[in-house]
Amino acid sequence: MVSILGANSVSSGYEIENSLRLNDDDSAYLSFDPSSSGTTGTWTASWWMKLGNLTNNYILSSGAVNQRGHIFISSNTLRCQPFNSTGASKGLATDAVLRDPSAWYHCVIVANGISTSNISSNLKIYINGVEQSTSGTGSGSPSGGDRINDAQAKRIGELAPDGGSHFDGYLSEFHFIDGTAKAQTDFGEFDDNGVWIPKEYDGTYGTNGWYLEFKQTGT
Repeated sequence: MVSILGANSVSSGYEIENSLRLNDDDSAYLSFDPSSSGTTGTWTASWWMKLGNLTNNYILSSGAVNQRGHIFISSNTLRCQPFNSTGASKGLATDAVLRDPSAWYHCVIVANGISTSNISSNLKIYINGVEQSTSGTGSGSPSGGDRINDAQAKRIGELAPDGGSHFDGYLSEFHFIDGTAKAQTDFGEFDDNGVWIPKEYDGTYGTNGWYLEFKQTGT
């Protein structure tokens, strides 16, 4: 199998061989229901992606109407909106834009005890190993706490719970760690040429964490 992402001159030698192709015209997505709430406010999400259509792309979405949280692309920026209730929301958007459909981007979002009052300091977004400057999004005073790691149904590649805004492109090596704020260097590293490349994650996932390898059935 041909490697789609891999190391060269660094010691790990880790290569990624699998990815999930989502076509927004097919309205395809993945879904699952957690058995209980995770550690709301503290979690880490890491994934690689290659964008197709540069429109609204929902990567991870959780919750019910007026009780949901999202990780998504909008206006070519990576956004995380953990807090949402009726008529109010709060999140962060990267100041940098993502406009290259030929590039693989590695994204890590780290929530370390986030609340509506400390989100600007306790939520970190990394792209290709570099912490991003961010701007606040949303308005009002949302209630109900962090929706990303709650007990509500999750969708990958589609807006929850009402559908639409499908992801278009490739997703690969998707990790979600419940209850621990990890470093971006747990999932990637710079090679000798200064290029950010994947590294094998060898930590734990917590009670509600998960890993999607996107390995083909029977291989």
